[in-house]
Amino acid sequence: MIGVIATMTVQDGNGPQFEAVAAELIEKVRAQEDGNLLYQLTRSKADANVYKFMELYRDADALRAHGTSDYFRESFGKLGALLAGEPQIEYLDGV
Repeated sequence: MIGVIATMTVQDGNGPQFEAVAAELIEKVRAQEDGNLLYQLTRSKADANVYKFMELYRDADALRAHGTSDYFRESFGKLGALLAGEPQIEYLDGV
């Protein structure tokens, strides 16, 4: 298994729009990616502009399929326009 924590900080006032775009992406991931075991957006209690996607994939092929899907690339473009900086991506090995 491969875990991913993607930390993203949105620009002030963009939280609702970010959440709406993310909700559409989450729906597509859950419906179309058999190799995805978890795809959950969370928001920091300490800073309402900080979001984290918690992701879990069966294997490297599933992670690759996610990152190369048309709907991911389209959604990530929309999400990226709402960010205050580059996302921070951490990869984890399942134990």
